Amino acid sequence: MKSLVGRGKYLFQEEIGEGISGITYKAINQTNKEIVVIKTIHSELLQEAEISKIRKKFLNEAQRLLECSHPNIIPYREFFSEDGVPYIVLDYIDGKTLDKIVLPDNPLPEATAIKYIRQVGAALKFVHSKSILHRDVKPQNLILRQDTQQVILIDFGIARECSRGLVQTHTNVVSDGYAAIEQYLPKASRTAVTDVYGLAATLYTLVTAQVPIAATLRDRFALPSPQNMQPKLSNQVSEVIMLGMTLEPEERPQTVDEWLAMLPQGQRNSALFTAFRSKSRKQEFSDSAYSSVMPESKFVNLEPNKSVKVSENTPVKQSKNNSLYKWLTIGLLIFLGLDYAWLKFRDRVQAPPTQPNIIQQR
Repeated sequence: MKSLVGRGKYLFQEEIGEGISGITYKAINQTNKEIVVIKTIHSELLQEAEISKIRKKFLNEAQRLLECSHPNIIPYREFFSEDGVPYIVLDYIDGKTLDKIVLPDNPLPEATAIKYIRQVGAALKFVHSKSILHRDVKPQNLILRQDTQQVILIDFGIARECSRGLVQTHTNVVSDGYAAIEQYLPKASRTAVTDVYGLAATLYTLVTAQVPIAATLRDRFALPSPQNMQPKLSNQVSEVIMLGMTLEPEERPQTVDEWLAMLPQGQRNSALFTAFRSKSRKQEFSDSAYSSVMPESKFVNLEPNKSVKVSENTPVKQSKNNSLYKWLTIGLLIFLGLDYAWLKFRDRVQAPPTQPNIIQQR
């Protein structure tokens, strides 16, 4: 990796983060001495056969950042390519990501956590107004600006356009614990409910200092309510978090605004919260619209709090069909049992008398 890029404009200082395909550096703008962040491709990926797709992904990310200028979204500076390598230049945010503040055992007070989540929600609402989903909302992608209470949303690397009602291909990168179940499907509708799940899961971590159970594991392990881990947490906040993390997309609040309005101090929180709670929606995975089978694969990692790659061939089956098969199987077994009992009875009735019976008749 060169130390100077942008025709000598930027000088790399240090690596500050990396993902599956991208790596982020702290750098100095040589013309005005400002500190910036530069995101680029891992050097080892430059030899990949699909490098053109990776370059296009970076260009798309830059375009999305250009469209999403908001006080709670990391500011975009510029995009350039040099020697075939793409670079995205962003503002440097002096501060810590929320995961470093909260994990492993420093949960935030309820009011503070909600204040941060409302800021992230405002950023997401703006993003959604541009028909874009972030799809990777988690504490690691939220920076608390130093000496302020301002939270900044970062990393639009797996953000995608969304169209209500259309079934579209999802990327094969997810963050276990924060990714909604539909993100594990090769094809699913892209709507705001995916980011609702990520936002609710993030609040879960902020108030409990625990990473939620991955959506793909909730058919085997029940998701503990936040209040079970933090008894001082209000019942309303705990239930609103669980509503936002409902597994079935159609049963979650359908917009970020609708979910935020249920939190304390929301203008409509009482009516909306009561309406959702009265439906007594199940939070468990059994007999839900989705049932996942995650085979062992080099693309799958079920360790929480990790960004992982999921093979497009990973089967994620709908259990409505499974339920039908279950009842058909039970019905078949009952039929076979009754048929077997009838055959035994008929044989006993039609069988010739045994020798002891003949003796008795004489």
